[in-house]
Amino acid sequence: MKFSRTSPSTGPGSPEVTGFYDDDTGSIQYLVADPATSKAAVIDVVLGFSPQSAATDTQHVDTVLRHAEAAGYEIEWILDTHPHADHLMASHVLKQRLNKPNAIGAKVTEIAELWRDYYNMPDAFDPAADFDHLFEDGDTFT
Repeated sequence: MKFSRTSPSTGPGSPEVTGFYDDDTGSIQYLVADPATSKAAVIDVVLGFSPQSAATDTQHVDTVLRHAEAAGYEIEWILDTHPHADHLMASHVLKQRLNKPNAIGAKVTEIAELWRDYYNMPDAFDPAADFDHLFEDGDTFT
């Protein structure tokens, strides 16, 4: 990971947000935490991928989790803002490691249908099976 930057909380109800930039994908992964409760969520964490060997790695997952542990944060949610066609999502790996729910927006079901048709893979990408929660517009959570 090339660099990270933290925006500190500005008071009650304001989270601390740390962004981790991945140069290979141009992605920013986030750790969002409530300093008052030490509860946190990770957002859009990616898996590393080597095109030469076709192997994945958990370097980014490990970095974000080490940062959360060092800060004393307990991750409560694994969130993705959209399905990442440009890189591999680490949601499943994080769910296995943390035993916490993963979630994405409910509109992902429309994208899944589009992808199934586009790639002629009728059984591929089942958001209801791949995520614990599909958020609707206006949903809230802690």
